[in-house]
Amino acid sequence: MPMFLVEHEHSDATCPAQSPESAKMMESLVLGTERQRECGVKLVEDCKVRGEHRLLILLDAPERSNAEKYAAPFKQVGKTEVRDLTTCSEFLQNVLSGEVKGCR
Repeated sequence: MPMFLVEHEHSDATCPAQSPESAKMMESLVLGTERQRECGVKLVEDCKVRGEHRLLILLDAPERSNAEKYAAPFKQVGKTEVRDLTTCSEFLQNVLSGEVKGCR
C-alpha cells in the first residue's frame, strides 16, 4: 500500500492544544480510528516535535486523495503538506533496475 507523510506546523496562536477540550478534538482528528476509517487511511506512526508546534504523521493509504482528505482539517490552523513516500529498499531496487536515476 502506498505511504504518505503528513507534515503539519502551526503557530502558538493557532495551536489546538490550548485546552483539554481542544486537545480532545485534536486527538480525534489525529488518532481517531473512526476518522481514519472515514478517510480510508491507516495511521502507521505519529510524532510531535518536542518544543515545537510541528506534527509528522505517517499513513498507509490506497490513494493520495485519501491522505489529502485526512490532512485537510490541519490546513485550517497551519501549513500542511502531504508527501509521497517509498521505502529505501524499493527506491534502490528501482535504481538498480534502471527504472530511475538519482533521487528524483
